Amino acid sequence: MGLLVEGEALPPEELTKSLNFIREHGITQFLCTWNRVKDIKDDELRFGDEIECGIFVVDYNNKTVKIALRGAELRQHLIEKEHLFAHESEGCTWHPEFGAWMIESTPSKPYTNYVCDLLRVERNMALRRRRLFAMLAENEIAPTVTCFPLLGVGDFIYNSSSFEAPYSQSVYVPDNIINPHPRFASLVQNIRYRRQNKVDIRVPLFPDLNTPEFIREKSESVAEHTKVLELSTDIHMDAMAFGMGMCCLQVTFQARDVDESRYMYDQLAVLAPIMLAMTAASPVFKGRLANIDARWNVIAQSVDDRNPAELGLLTNDELLAAKDDRLVGGGVRRLYKSRYDSISTYIYHCKDDAACQRTFAIYND
Repeated sequence: MGLLVEGEALPPEELTKSLNFIREHGITQFLCTWNRVKDIKDDELRFGDEIECGIFVVDYNNKTVKIALRGAELRQHLIEKEHLFAHESEGCTWHPEFGAWMIESTPSKPYTNYVCDLLRVERNMALRRRRLFAMLAENEIAPTVTCFPLLGVGDFIYNSSSFEAPYSQSVYVPDNIINPHPRFASLVQNIRYRRQNKVDIRVPLFPDLNTPEFIREKSESVAEHTKVLELSTDIHMDAMAFGMGMCCLQVTFQARDVDESRYMYDQLAVLAPIMLAMTAASPVFKGRLANIDARWNVIAQSVDDRNPAELGLLTNDELLAAKDDRLVGGGVRRLYKSRYDSISTYIYHCKDDAACQRTFAIYND
């Protein structure tokens, strides 16, 4: 999670009036940063990891597991305790995450290019686990699972209160599962406001033999074949929490210069999806077995802020009526993927390598 500061977020109606100002200053800030770092050479390799996890309450008598909305409380206690160990060589840093039941941890110091630092990685991960476990109640657990499989199903919140969802307008999850920091609820509200409706996440349901949505009957001619009579087979989710409420491991690298950074980016763009598929860590959503097992498409849909025009759902006459000069492209230029989707281009610069340039021409969107 990036730098968070306390403040009061503007409502989306007011924020829209300042979009040109925000874009201009965002570009200016980027250019200032670029000019500051573009000529750095032979910088030291540094890297680190971020581990996210959820806090769950286990009721062994009733055989239930629910999320515990104690992420902010536990984080504050962990930060206070961390000061007691500031003199030690290994430490932890605790960060907020989207879900009120989630917490994120990183090493307090980055790893470097010494071989001995490879041994620090597992050691620091174990240290973070021990310190987090020491703060949990007797009936609480904090497993490193990607997705809480019962999110949005029945009474899934420990000590739940009344169901209210003014920001997300979800019918499945209340807004009190969002981290109390104002940034997160504002993200939910702004995405809904910009796309002009709630997020619409759909995941294919796994077609098991006894899945109720798949009504099958034996074929009269070939007994071993089955005929699908009804196909209402999507797992539906309607809130950002279903995507941004998932946990993961993230790794950040500081390369020696911009060229190496570009090269690493392109290599990881190929390798990361393979590693994501190999983990197969997200087979269940909203209590149902899905016909996918990776989280990326769910995340992309959960923060998809494209409006109907950008999704290509409007006629030409409707596009003219929907144009809004405050938005990039007038808010009607076709956008073919969510902003949190796969990358569109490789960014390493080939340096007169004809084969490389040919590859770019083929694979860049």
